[in-house]
Amino acid sequence: MSMLKDIYDSRGSGRAVQVISECYILPEGREAVCYQEMSGDYLVYVLEKQQFHRNYSKRDGSRDEILEIARRNTGEKLQKEPKGKEIGEDGRGAGRKDRREVRQEDQQMSGLIRFLDADTYREKIKILEDMKDRLDDHMLNNMAVSLDLSLEDGVDGYAYIMSELKIRSRFEGKRGERL
Repeated sequence: MSMLKDIYDSRGSGRAVQVISECYILPEGREAVCYQEMSGDYLVYVLEKQQFHRNYSKRDGSRDEILEIARRNTGEKLQKEPKGKEIGEDGRGAGRKDRREVRQEDQQMSGLIRFLDADTYREKIKILEDMKDRLDDHMLNNMAVSLDLSLEDGVDGYAYIMSELKIRSRFEGKRGERL
């Protein structure tokens, strides 16, 4: 049973992590788990498999729950509908988002998850191109972190990530399948 991409919660802190791969610790050959935090600095760790299972419990969640985790961990807060009929300056309920804003956030999150789950750099390029007009600095930074890149201030994040993806795509797959 593969643990790849499964979400686990820390039994101590409750923080979510995602399994990157199952691996071995050499030279002993002990089974281990490579995993990444889903918040904060998105640090990556390796822990002996038995120890990992003592410290983390698998989250049995639906796609909606995983989307909610991603929203939480990318700093996006979902606003609940107010119970009363408070009216804001714009004539809508105070604290409410109109449907277009919610739909746009869902599209952004869906695009980010598709980008993170893409198996090839070519797929990532297509997704990034499709999202070009909807990207913000936060989304670009999350994409960069997933590629082990760092976006410096004043750098065009989209162009930098796209350039890196095109370079990497040249070295994946069979010859002749280049862009």
